[in-house]
Amino acid sequence: MSRGALWSIFILILLVAAVGSLLFVLRPEEVVEEPFSPRKSHAAYRDGLEQMELNDTEMGSAWISAAIRAERNPTAVTPPVREEIFFDPAEPDAIAYSFPVSRGRRVTIDIAADHRRYFADVFRLNNEGTETDELIASRSPDGDQIVFEARSNGFYLLRLQPELLRGGRYVVSMGERAALAFPVEGASVADIWSFFGDGRDAGARTHHGVDIFAPRGTPVLAVSDSEVIRVGQRERGGNVVVLQDSARGINLYYAHLDEHRTTRGAQVRAGDVIGTVGNTGNAITTPPHLHIGIYQGSWRNPVDPWAYFINPVTVEPPPLPQDAPIGEWMVTTAAVTVVNGVPAAGRTIPRYRNRNPLLQGAGDTFAGAEIAVERAPTGPQVFSTVIAAGTPVRVLGAAGEALRVRTPGGYIGFIGARTAAGTAQVVAISEADRFVPEHVGERRVARDPISGDAIGVVEPDAAVVRIASVGSGELVRLESGRVVALQNEVQ
Repeated sequence: MSRGALWSIFILILLVAAVGSLLFVLRPEEVVEEPFSPRKSHAAYRDGLEQMELNDTEMGSAWISAAIRAERNPTAVTPPVREEIFFDPAEPDAIAYSFPVSRGRRVTIDIAADHRRYFADVFRLNNEGTETDELIASRSPDGDQIVFEARSNGFYLLRLQPELLRGGRYVVSMGERAALAFPVEGASVADIWSFFGDGRDAGARTHHGVDIFAPRGTPVLAVSDSEVIRVGQRERGGNVVVLQDSARGINLYYAHLDEHRTTRGAQVRAGDVIGTVGNTGNAITTPPHLHIGIYQGSWRNPVDPWAYFINPVTVEPPPLPQDAPIGEWMVTTAAVTVVNGVPAAGRTIPRYRNRNPLLQGAGDTFAGAEIAVERAPTGPQVFSTVIAAGTPVRVLGAAGEALRVRTPGGYIGFIGARTAAGTAQVVAISEADRFVPEHVGERRVARDPISGDAIGVVEPDAAVVRIASVGSGELVRLESGRVVALQNEVQ
């Protein structure tokens, strides 16, 4: 296979994609003889790159490496979060978010973009280090949303990556809600007076559900589309109804009902009345209430219903800034801390908290809530670094007042757009009066500012715009718009 022919076809692809002509001579690598057609899934797309031997070209290799790098260094977030992100079509890249989800939460991810030539995949992170992360959901080729429900407490990862030579601006919004409806008509979280894990019978056993207090006769509702698998009486539970939600793999146990309003074998939908609040069974000495329990997989595995029914405190993420310099190179005005996580969106302490005594830190619901206390999963670590004043950074995104930046050394994280005193931490370097082209005096090696790989040469008298000094060289923008590092002279 001719390297020259492969390179010629690859250059043609670049031109068709309107990436722009390069002002430096690239050394031939590999090219493809057959047309490459993008595939529907990220894995198939990568397989296609490898089959066409594009994985050994500069662009193909960078695209594959970007996905791996993003997965290994995700941005730590806690929903709700919203960020605007820029992908440069000439620089293959990817981003990933890691976030905790409690069992019983329904997570919705919306992505707004100018095109649909991108991949968005959600993985459940493995906490044991013995298995690979599991792909659980992906954006459909003609959709812009991913919705999933967590079956266990854990950390998840969203990876977002455009196809080769595709870029632009993307807005990623992520939020979560309770997966099931509330089971008592007109009641709310304020009416839960007894929690999962509370002691019963002088500590001889533990409470396998939550108790929701309401006046006798208040309608009790199906919380999901389910089948009624039992209607009857039990010594402790009194009048009971059991629903089976096959889609979620759970049984829902309703107890102490005053009366039944359904029959065995009935198919019910969320919101259907299946009984009324009472105090039958061993609740005869207490005010009327509904005991509801959730059992996952088997009756031996009761789980905390709280996250299934109670929405998190509603905190809208801050609005996107209208003038964020996304895509621009900036320079820090002082030493600043870069953190690999999006700052929390002004979270408040909820008025009503889950008081399950078995919770193991990590908030109201995210932790081991089984009767046999499970270990809280360990997510990716949050870390930070300090970069010096005068460091050039490229702004890749914005979430509220925080800017996602990347240094020439490849470090990616968030900095505050302003200091506590209100002065800017970064200043733009792309204004016309500061962006004056200069000419290169001698042939210079052009290197990728992130990887340091040599990607070509800049000829004498080529026009460049100097951005900042980097190590032993300098960061410049070529007339094509691409930013490279110029270092060693070429004889």
